[in-house]
Amino acid sequence: MVLLHGVRLAPLHVEKLARQGELVEAKKFDLELSRRVAELEREYGVHYDPSTPVPSDPSLGKAVFEAGLELAAEKGLLVVDESRIVRFTHEELRTALREAPRELVLGWGRDARLLRARRAGDGSRPLVFGGLAGTPVPQEYFYLSALSYAAQPLVDAVDHGSIQEVWGVRVRGGAPSEAAAGVEELRLLRRALEDAGRPGMHLLAAESSVTSTASLAAMSAGLLRRGDAQLLPVLNELKTDYHQLTKAAVGLMVGVHGAALVDPIVGGFARGPAGSAIVSVAETLLALAAYRASYVLLHPVHIIKQATSTAECIWVQAAVGLANEQMNLPLVADVWPSNGAGSAEYLYEIAANTVAAVAAGLHLLGPVPANGTRPNGGGAEAQFMAELGESVARRRLGLGDACEIVRDLYRLYSERMGANPGKPFWEVYDLRTLEPSPEWRETMSRVKKELADRGLL
Repeated sequence: MVLLHGVRLAPLHVEKLARQGELVEAKKFDLELSRRVAELEREYGVHYDPSTPVPSDPSLGKAVFEAGLELAAEKGLLVVDESRIVRFTHEELRTALREAPRELVLGWGRDARLLRARRAGDGSRPLVFGGLAGTPVPQEYFYLSALSYAAQPLVDAVDHGSIQEVWGVRVRGGAPSEAAAGVEELRLLRRALEDAGRPGMHLLAAESSVTSTASLAAMSAGLLRRGDAQLLPVLNELKTDYHQLTKAAVGLMVGVHGAALVDPIVGGFARGPAGSAIVSVAETLLALAAYRASYVLLHPVHIIKQATSTAECIWVQAAVGLANEQMNLPLVADVWPSNGAGSAEYLYEIAANTVAAVAAGLHLLGPVPANGTRPNGGGAEAQFMAELGESVARRRLGLGDACEIVRDLYRLYSERMGANPGKPFWEVYDLRTLEPSPEWRETMSRVKKELADRGLL
């Protein structure tokens, strides 16, 4: 492993290995990967039961972990810039897992929070990362919408939107516009934290990165700081590129955490839910080995409906939660509904995702409306998600009970997924008070009562 001033730079080691790895076309890699995932499903007995959106069998978690470890070691990580494969041995992957943080302090001062590994049925309160998480947000509304999340008492950290047009210039990857967007994003986020009275709150930021430029600009400007985090995706599937490796390397040098994004496409080369759970574990292990990630975001993407609130994606997150008995990592569930603010269906989607994720031992991020395509939400929905997550943890809700609840909630929105993407933040919130409009507040109150009647709040 390469050392620089005492810091182990796994990404630089990956680059070294990539220059001499096996040469392979991406299409061939994808097809061979998909075939191997199918074989591993059979070999390890990993099956998806559509009638059970929240699985509870501990043996499933063990099987998913072992199959994921085998896949990671066998297929490796394709570095797309080189079209070459970097492989890690079983022992190297287990060492990366063993050395990964089990808990870490995010933020500083009175705003600091402890992010720790949770388990299924864990009674500890899940941390909540509130924000629109990469969703395009107009520059003129970015600060106010970020402030609406930072001001929520149960939101522990902020992961907000991206700026895709900065001072009238459309952001282009690797261009000055991307650097400007990254700096402006962090400047506005810092201002929002200050004005919320929570300057030490943890930021998962530089979401305006198209390449690595926005992250690097924000770090060089001193706005993305030691103890903050940047997103480090594992590209679909089992791939990375030099932009992600560069971000990871610089982050390790300056103390910015890497938040690995694991987002298999359910119905793509990762196959169905069973295969996607296996791929999620494989990508988690590869992110630890290649990026030295501090924590992991789970975001299975339905190939058609996209939302994490589909039954298939809920199952994947819960199955990986079961597999975390073998990994013991801080895992965060992305909550990405298909509907948006103003619709009751949006709240039902948030509720189903939250119940399953928290019962399965995951933390929470979002909620992100309209599949992350429109800024149609605000801080009150993150507070709603946090209240529900806290209630689920306090009750130590078991996975069997969570499954019944999720089945019940799923019936309330499954036929209307994406039917109502909602209204933008500035239409459903008062921009002076940052409170939801009376209509949206009334809808939220009604849904909260329904959940209370079900014993959830």
